Amino acid sequence: MQQPIRKATFIVRLWTNGDPLDDNAWRGTAEFIGSGQSRQFQTLDEFIDWLRQELAKTEEKPES
Repeated sequence: MQQPIRKATFIVRLWTNGDPLDDNAWRGTAEFIGSGQSRQFQTLDEFIDWLRQELAKTEEKPES
């Protein structure tokens, strides 16, 4: 039996005016196409936390 597949589509825009190796220097916006939810971020960690939460909500879909 095949495992169900989870898919998610996001539009992400990230930028930094500082050191690209500094996670706190990154800012951004992201939109989860499936839900229409969008969010602004002040740190890369904040973006990654939100992304994990949104991905955890995705529903299993049969493979097509």
